[in-house]
Amino acid sequence: MSYTLHVVSHTHWDREWYFPFQRFRLRLVDLIDHLLDILDTDPDFVHFNLDAQTIVLEDYLELRPSNRARLERYIREGKIAIGPWYQLNDEFLVSGESTVRSLLEGHRIAEQFGAVQKIGYLPDQFGNISQMPQIFRGFGIDNAIMGRGYQLTDGRKMEFDWVAPDGSAVLSSLMAFWYNNAQTFPSDTVEAVQYAEQIKQRMAPHSLTHHLLLMNGVDHLEAQPDIGKILRKIQPLLSKSSGDSVVHDTLTNYITLVRREVEIQDGALETWKGELREDRHGACLAGTLSARMYLKQMNHAAQISLEQYAERFASFARIEGEKYPLETLRFAWKLLMQNHPHDSICGCSTDETHRDMIPRFRQAKQVADDMAERAMNRLAGYDQTKGAQRDNLTLTVFNPLNWSRTDPVRATLEFPLGEPARGNPTKDLSRMVRGFKLIAPDGKTETPFAVLNTEVYCKMVLNPRELPLDQWVQKYEIEFITKEIPPCGYAAYKIQIENTMPMYPIQSEERMPSAYPVVFEDCGEVGDEYLHRKPMNDSLYHLRLGGSSYSEETNAVRRTFVYTQDWELPKSKTEDGRSRSAERVACRITTRMTKWADIPRVEFETRIDNQAEDHRLRVRFENAYGLQFRPYSYAEGQYDVVERPIENPYGDLDGAPFHPQQFWTALVGDEPGNETMESAENTEQTMTIINRGLPEYEVYSNSEGVQSLAVTLLRCVGQLSGRGDGPGISTPDAQCKGVNHFRYAWTISQGCWKGGMVWKQAHQFNVPMMAVQGNPPSTAPTLRTFVRADPATLIVTAIKGAEDGENLIARFYNILDEEMKKGRISLPGAKRHRLVNMNEDPLEDWTEGDTFHMDVPSRRIVTVEFEL
Repeated sequence: MSYTLHVVSHTHWDREWYFPFQRFRLRLVDLIDHLLDILDTDPDFVHFNLDAQTIVLEDYLELRPSNRARLERYIREGKIAIGPWYQLNDEFLVSGESTVRSLLEGHRIAEQFGAVQKIGYLPDQFGNISQMPQIFRGFGIDNAIMGRGYQLTDGRKMEFDWVAPDGSAVLSSLMAFWYNNAQTFPSDTVEAVQYAEQIKQRMAPHSLTHHLLLMNGVDHLEAQPDIGKILRKIQPLLSKSSGDSVVHDTLTNYITLVRREVEIQDGALETWKGELREDRHGACLAGTLSARMYLKQMNHAAQISLEQYAERFASFARIEGEKYPLETLRFAWKLLMQNHPHDSICGCSTDETHRDMIPRFRQAKQVADDMAERAMNRLAGYDQTKGAQRDNLTLTVFNPLNWSRTDPVRATLEFPLGEPARGNPTKDLSRMVRGFKLIAPDGKTETPFAVLNTEVYCKMVLNPRELPLDQWVQKYEIEFITKEIPPCGYAAYKIQIENTMPMYPIQSEERMPSAYPVVFEDCGEVGDEYLHRKPMNDSLYHLRLGGSSYSEETNAVRRTFVYTQDWELPKSKTEDGRSRSAERVACRITTRMTKWADIPRVEFETRIDNQAEDHRLRVRFENAYGLQFRPYSYAEGQYDVVERPIENPYGDLDGAPFHPQQFWTALVGDEPGNETMESAENTEQTMTIINRGLPEYEVYSNSEGVQSLAVTLLRCVGQLSGRGDGPGISTPDAQCKGVNHFRYAWTISQGCWKGGMVWKQAHQFNVPMMAVQGNPPSTAPTLRTFVRADPATLIVTAIKGAEDGENLIARFYNILDEEMKKGRISLPGAKRHRLVNMNEDPLEDWTEGDTFHMDVPSRRIVTVEFEL
């Protein structure tokens, strides 16, 4: 049997890793400089793959702007392949929208250079999310070529059909022998022939087709300059000896020929549905889920600011006639996405590299927060150039989620003690407010609140046409429970000034420690940034939340218990790494447990002053009610809820027992004695653990057989890689010493996770409502919905400006595993709408009206464009 060997010259470009970005960029400049010289002079060198990224073009041209024309010429001629990605992000540690935006930005940039490579290239992501086939299809990509997550066992072949939960499928090819299986061809012709034949013999038994992919390159390698000449010389020799052919080729041509052949072999392809995380022998490097947790938390905060606040509120303001800040938000997205490659967000690089990430996170969030604030001020009637005013004083509460919600809100109110001025502003203490009431949007109902703090201070008043002014104000920080705030909209509360502050009943709910069985668990850690490993002689430490030593904070809207303890933990691992040290250090751990009035979840806020090294800290929620849990966990993924077996299928093969999650993970069980199918319908209960930026969980039983769901808070290590397959570099910052802060929540609900709609509490915890003081006209509506999606099983993941900056885009998905009949999304007042793909290309003609109707298949992602 003869084969065609498709040799694809490439580099895998980790933008930052064991060197920081700028040092690697200088190597990138050398690589592209030399590549352009090769293409200028060698007609035998026909193609180079620039790792499917477009960010490398920006990085290169910032230092070599004079080479733009040369670079663009070879891209247009097909000699350099770019895109479809902006950067090769990790898939599990970022939101689904972040992955979509990388492809969206990658397409935009590649199109400017003349050509987008339509290859679903996933060379080194540490596993692949379930919805990636549907996302690729949303960009007109019908294939995937990957390096991890699928393994050649039980006679599998490299080619297979990969199917998303909604049924979207892509033809896939596993780079089973990695993306350097033909890293460097020998220059000697005879040796080169032998080299090619050895690769063929290794790959052929695992291929369904006569087409084999030979990847000529690896991490950070420049193009092999003589590869074209070598292949030209060995082609006739291969043809004569075996009938094989070798061609310097493209990924596009390779996958096209594979598709053509497998279509003839009807039914030969194996089908794989869902996520690709086969982790035999630690292949997916699952320890990166918890390495440097502070990076995951910063990323979560920046994503929420961009996706849930800045884009949505700017879209609402666009509906009111404001210009959508497309370029500004794109700038913020690009800053954020620069932190999303696997060596960055996964926390598996040098300390210097990760320190460079922190300003990007902060700057992306700064831009997002400012854009959100501007939009909310516009919608709430607040003119920042005038400072605090008393006329028609309102507090507008914004809900970015697509269902009405009852939730706690914290807000700041400022009462003016004089007008803004420069130099010596008036401070009239006779204008001090002694009390006020919060009147609900119906204009009648008084809303209880609690005052957290009050002070008199001088605030800055900004005006684009004047230097900053000063204004004395009286500030109140309050918290209260909102009631049924409209979806994707707002409710305006009237501030009614009174002579005295109203008094409201104090929350007096009984404390129920047995209902919140929270245990902190600490084990030893001798792994690295990639993999978790316990010492051979480990010692496990537990600290149960509760007991008699606590303080209490109680007001009209919540009750909070504060537990503080100095926890003595081993200082580090022993020198030989076989156990934990005998020396102990005190790690002060403080946890605030809060129950809000009329809110079903219990919230936890934990701060630990970590003085220990080489350990893993988790918070464990035990089975409080003795439920008989099903053998599966249900974790929110990217546009999906992933069902995973609790028993580790790769436990005997050194596979990790822990898994990724987005906002929540749930366990479904029955009350004791009611495990039959007949009674399950009435006795099902769901325990849900919610997190903010804590992406690793595990379900397991403790030594007493009590089943628990654990969420990792810290995994502290001191080396980048200790296995010999990566740089053995010391990483003291990865020990995460000092104060660390974590937020998570617990809830139990009747029915399964679907019937209890557990995602609502999870999203509400992760996306708090925002409140802005303003002075809107008296005719302004007190309740407003800008976008509505029904029913609530349709989860809106994006409301943003279209790439043309004029229309608005709304994206949602069906979270259930069944079709949702008569789903709809509306933007009241829109002229017309149409279905588009994720690249915002139209899939149908415009339809008049402001409401899009559709029967939404299970887990289908839908994108709609509205014209205002």
